[in-house]
Amino acid sequence: MEFSPGIIAFIFAVQLISYTIKGLIGFGNPLISGPLLSMRLDNVLITPGTLLLDCPVNAWITWKNRRSFQWRRIAALLGANLLGVIPGTLLLQYSMPWVLKTCLGVVVVALGVEMATRGKTGGSKKKDRRGLMLAVSFFSGMCAGLFGINMFIVAYLERASSNYEEFKGSMCCLFFGENAFRLLVYLAEGIYTREVLLFSLCSLPAAIAAMVISALVTRRLDGQRLRPAAIVLFILGGVSIIVKSLPIF
Repeated sequence: MEFSPGIIAFIFAVQLISYTIKGLIGFGNPLISGPLLSMRLDNVLITPGTLLLDCPVNAWITWKNRRSFQWRRIAALLGANLLGVIPGTLLLQYSMPWVLKTCLGVVVVALGVEMATRGKTGGSKKKDRRGLMLAVSFFSGMCAGLFGINMFIVAYLERASSNYEEFKGSMCCLFFGENAFRLLVYLAEGIYTREVLLFSLCSLPAAIAAMVISALVTRRLDGQRLRPAAIVLFILGGVSIIVKSLPIF
């Protein structure tokens, strides 16, 4: 594929928008960049190329919010999440993916509506049941193995976190671990071609600029004010899952 000036400008603009939202909210950049970039590029470039950026971006957001969450609890969640990927991947060959994916999208939308009507983020210690959080993380990992969708852990962390900084830091820490694991798999499979690396290189300035912009904006905003935007993006993610899962698409 030829990376013309027009394609490079297109990649930069899309990634700048998506990673700015990622820096503000903590997740959701694939929900924006994926559909837009796929209008002119193949997913074989977009998915692994974006992953190369997601790893350092998630690591950076995690480091910025490192004092807002407990590393040991996140390590347990990450372990359960990665373990869930294994049976999820095995189930993929014995299921009806579009049916399950549609059901998953409906549940994600329902969770988003519940998040919007429940009240502000601020889980109590009573909600922080170790067995429950590990089970949710494991199930979210199964969904990631089946469909590449790790949304349930987002809903749980939004419920259990005491403030938005803890939510964003915990979530990005988990995403970083999952991204690093998937990166190793991609490397082993030889997915990173010259074109994929060029795509990442074109996206890199946009991701850096987006982190600077989001850092400047968040200094002037109370993190809790970003919660409604995160919930809207979560619900849109569920709708996107439903639409993409239907056999007609």
